[in-house]
Amino acid sequence: MADNNTVIQQGRFTSDGATRLISLRADVDWMIVRNFSNLTATDDNSVKFEWQRGMADAAAIRYFKSGGGNNLNVGTIAVNGFTRIDTSNNPLTAPIAVTAGTNALQPVYSTGNTGSLVVGDVVLLSSLTGQENLAGIEFQVDLINANMDFRIVGIATAPGAVATAGSWRQVRWDPIFYPRRRFIADITSAAAAVVLCTANHGLTVGQQIRLVVPAAYGMVEMDGLQATITAVTPITMTLDVDSSAFTAFQFPLPAAVPFSPALVVPFGQDTPQSLSSAVDILADATDNQSVIAMSLPGGEDAPGGDADDVMYWIAGRSFDVNNL
Repeated sequence: MADNNTVIQQGRFTSDGATRLISLRADVDWMIVRNFSNLTATDDNSVKFEWQRGMADAAAIRYFKSGGGNNLNVGTIAVNGFTRIDTSNNPLTAPIAVTAGTNALQPVYSTGNTGSLVVGDVVLLSSLTGQENLAGIEFQVDLINANMDFRIVGIATAPGAVATAGSWRQVRWDPIFYPRRRFIADITSAAAAVVLCTANHGLTVGQQIRLVVPAAYGMVEMDGLQATITAVTPITMTLDVDSSAFTAFQFPLPAAVPFSPALVVPFGQDTPQSLSSAVDILADATDNQSVIAMSLPGGEDAPGGDADDVMYWIAGRSFDVNNL
C-alpha cells in the first residue's frame, strides 16, 4: 500500500505519575508508548502499551513482565489506557446522577459514580432540586471519595438549602479561545479586592477585566467596573480596586432564581503594569488553544508511567486504516 499522507510523530517525557496529555501535530490512528525505565527490570512491570483507532476510550494492549524474570506477557486493559482528545469538540461528558448535596460553603455532592474525576477537574451541576442557584455553573473539584462523593471549591455563602437530586457532568476542557470568562464564587471587601473564581482562570498579572456582578450577588458597586490584575493564584486574582466600603458579596439563594451569574470578563492588557511586573504585554492576545491530543493516565500499569519513569512514544496517521 502506498504511504502517501502517512505522518509519524515521536517524543519522550519523564513521568510525574499524573496523567500526561500529548499534543499531536496531526490526528493519529495508532500509538505506542514504551516505559524505558522498566525495560531492564525483572519485577512485575509494564514495559509497553499500544493503541489503534477503533479501540474504546481508556483501552490499551499492555505488555508486562511477570514472575520476577524477563518473560513478557501481553493482555488488554479497559481502564487507564489511551484516550484520544479533540478539544474543539463538546467538552461535556454524559450526566451522572447526584443523590444529595450539602448546604455548606464547600458543598459535597453524593454520587455513586465519580467517573474519571481527579482533584482539579471541573464539573457542571444541573437540575439540582433544592439548589437551583448552583445549577449551570462550572465548579472545580478539590476533594474526591471515589464513587461516593466530591466537594467543590468554596463560595461566598452557603447555597441556602440541601440538594436532594440532580446531576453532574465533567467539563473535560476549556472553550477553545483564550482568554476565557470565568464565574465568580466570591469577592473580598478589601483595599485590594480579591476575586475567587469557581475554577482556575488562566489569566496573568497585567491583564484587564470587566466585572459583571448582578444585584443578587450583593456587591453591586463592583458591577461594570474595569480593573487590572495585580497578583494571581490559579483560582484567584487580586485587583487594583478598593472594595473595602462596598456591600458584602454573597452567593444568591435559591429564591433568587432565575438570575444572571457573576462573571470575570477579560478584555485587554495594562502595559505599564505588565512591564513593571515583567510579564508578557501581549498576554491578553486571543489564541485558539484547541488541540488534538492523547491522554495517558499515570501509574505503574498505565501509559503515563510512575513518577520518574522515562517514557518514549511514537504515533502515526495512516493513509488508510481499513483492510482492502
